[in-house]
Amino acid sequence: MGRVSEAFEEAGVTPTKVGACLAVHEALGISILLGSWALCYKLLGHNKAQKVFNQLARHKSYNSGKKWVSQKTKYFPSSVDPEKLVVSGALSTVARKLCSPVLVPGKILLSVTLVRRFTS
Repeated sequence: MGRVSEAFEEAGVTPTKVGACLAVHEALGISILLGSWALCYKLLGHNKAQKVFNQLARHKSYNSGKKWVSQKTKYFPSSVDPEKLVVSGALSTVARKLCSPVLVPGKILLSVTLVRRFTS
C-alpha cells in the first residue's frame, strides 16, 4: 500500500482529492459506456453489421431472449428497436472489454489530470 500512496503523492493527489478522482473516473466510465452503446446501435443499421445480426437471430436461444426483451422494453418509444438495443449493448460491452487495456489507464490518467487542474 505504501507504493500506491507514494504514486498518488508524486502525482499531486492528496487523500482529500481521491474522492474527486473516483467521481471523475466513474463519470468518464458512464460516458464511455453510453457513447459506445449509442455508436453500436447506430452501426447496426449498416449492411455488414446486419449480417451479424441475422446470424444471431438463427441461434436457438434468441427467440426466448427476444420475448424477454420485448416484455422489458414495452414502454420504450416506438422508434427504439428492442432487439437492436440488446444486441448493440452486447457489442458495446465486448468492444469496451477489448479496449480496456487502454481505456482503464487512460481514465485514471485523465481523472488525475482533471482533478489536479481544477482543484487547488
